[in-house]
Amino acid sequence: MRFDLYAEEALYGPQGFYTQHGRAGTQGGDFITSPETSTLFGGCVASYLDQVWHELKCPDPFVVVEAGSGIGSLCRDIFLSIQDCADALRYVMIERSDHQRETAFARVTESCFIDREEIPVAALKDLPVGPFVGVVLANELLDNLPPRVVRKAAEGWLELHVENGNEAWQPAENSAATMAASLAPKASPGTTLPLHVKGAVWINRAMKLLERGRILAFDYGVENSEALLDRPLGEWLRTYRGHHRAGTPYAEPGTRDITCDVAFDQLPGSPRISLQADWLVSQGIESMTQWAREQWRDAAASPDSTAVAARQVLDEAAALTSQTGLGAFLVAEWQISD
Repeated sequence: MRFDLYAEEALYGPQGFYTQHGRAGTQGGDFITSPETSTLFGGCVASYLDQVWHELKCPDPFVVVEAGSGIGSLCRDIFLSIQDCADALRYVMIERSDHQRETAFARVTESCFIDREEIPVAALKDLPVGPFVGVVLANELLDNLPPRVVRKAAEGWLELHVENGNEAWQPAENSAATMAASLAPKASPGTTLPLHVKGAVWINRAMKLLERGRILAFDYGVENSEALLDRPLGEWLRTYRGHHRAGTPYAEPGTRDITCDVAFDQLPGSPRISLQADWLVSQGIESMTQWAREQWRDAAASPDSTAVAARQVLDEAAALTSQTGLGAFLVAEWQISD
């Protein structure tokens, strides 16, 4: 089976990793993402949404679609922080896992709307019908849209297949070979490369949803595919389970997360790219944590419970902006105008 088809089934099929149990989280999870690291991340996204709402001339409704919403952490934190566009905001969580979708809706409802009969939140399995004015969010979604994987041969390109739990390289179809040759015309034999066909299709779908607005994607990866050419396959194609690397992606499908660094130059449009650390600063993370810096400075010699809580906030901010961790993620923003 071609690798991208194998990985799609292993992640999202009836016995797939996300279908059964895989999720983000510090306890009982398999990996950690920015929303699970700190509510500061959701606060910064809320600040961004308020800003975009004003830039779009205050539309009502203002629709925000979050793809790959998991158990609803980001949605919850946005509603707990949103200011200017709160009354206009209509939020749609998209999650393929039935269990996580149900969990997310319950968490957000109980955390943010316990006393309201009508809530501005929906939870769906796939993208809604557009067009609308608003924002499409995707935090660590693109890395879980399985790529096709190709390798340069002495002549032409080979494509990765999976047979009986092992790698099997077969001559690449013309479309894949042509795409690979255009991305890496000087690749030497043995060079491997992901082809983000599913990612490009998803961004195109998101673009068509918007009459006016933004697409905002956070993920690990590179701005240009050439940055992957000198890296081995196992470095940019990885598996995780229980917060640890989980070996080969080819065996025991459904038991581990399969993820790939995103080459953003393969995605359509011309997004503005920045580091997550810089983006969070632009959205006010330093002002959000100023109180914690002052509290810790004043009580560091003999910290009380308030100072310890402040130190925790500072540690979370440091984790989100670390240049060797989450802060090195890329943030891509597409602007869609009518």
